[in-house]
Amino acid sequence: SITGHPCSCCWSARTCAMTVTGGTVVPRRRLRTKVRLDPSLAAAFAAPSVPSASSSARGSAPCAWDGFVCKERNAEYCVVKEAFTPQMLENLGRFLSRKRPKPAKMKNEGAGDSDDERKARYDDRDSMVSWFDAEAECRWLHNRLEEVIQKVGNVEWPLLKADGTGKLECEFEQTQYSVYGPNQHFQAWHQDAFADGNDPEDARQLTIVAMLSKKSVYTGGLFQAKLKDPVTKKKKILKSIRLDAGDVLVFPAKELLHRVGRVKTGTRKTLVFWAFDRASCKYHTVGAGAEVEASAGILGAAKP
Repeated sequence: SITGHPCSCCWSARTCAMTVTGGTVVPRRRLRTKVRLDPSLAAAFAAPSVPSASSSARGSAPCAWDGFVCKERNAEYCVVKEAFTPQMLENLGRFLSRKRPKPAKMKNEGAGDSDDERKARYDDRDSMVSWFDAEAECRWLHNRLEEVIQKVGNVEWPLLKADGTGKLECEFEQTQYSVYGPNQHFQAWHQDAFADGNDPEDARQLTIVAMLSKKSVYTGGLFQAKLKDPVTKKKKILKSIRLDAGDVLVFPAKELLHRVGRVKTGTRKTLVFWAFDRASCKYHTVGAGAEVEASAGILGAAKP
């Protein structure tokens, strides 16, 4: 997670979330465990992908996505084929050319290593990011991302309430523009939110990762996930999810453990977008956020 944004697919440096226990502030990290990079993990990371298991009815049932085409479907994620047309990608490229991504940082609350020390020690993340309010700056983009959330994400995983017209009653975080150049990565295993978490970003319910780069312009940089074994139900099946320009990956923010492999050549560009529900997060219901409902411009403006 970057400072303020927990993952590549993250929170802003303007938010410093802490867990408060008995009046004492307890620093915590977004990653479950901090360990030195194990060579065996690097080997596993480069291993061929394992076919996903169609362990649930969702994996084999027909898609019911109004206006969108299913490329891949699993109990824990799905891929929309060419949710962004070539013309949309061209328009988006012109808009994003004005952005100036900066080095991403892992969220490191309280005392601990500096970001430079952490990178040298753990080698967990190295990428460039830029945050922007798509609803205010590029309305058609926001509408398209919201449409994917409504017609795909909330159909597959109905985590968000909707009004009588079908419009979602939720909020949207700022959009993250992520750029990975040669040798850059986010190879620390992480997830975007936690059901038992006490940080602002734990309100995230659905995540979208939109691929902007053609597969032919970069090598490496695979999005990888740990999927539940169909027999043991534990997350131990490594799956590489391949996306082409315009494809969109959708998954429940509190469920999928994932990472991005090291880019070997070229440049990999994505957009990451989150729909969130404050009622799903302790921070906003019984924690610090319950007293300060607005999160200093990091979360989208509350909708009626």
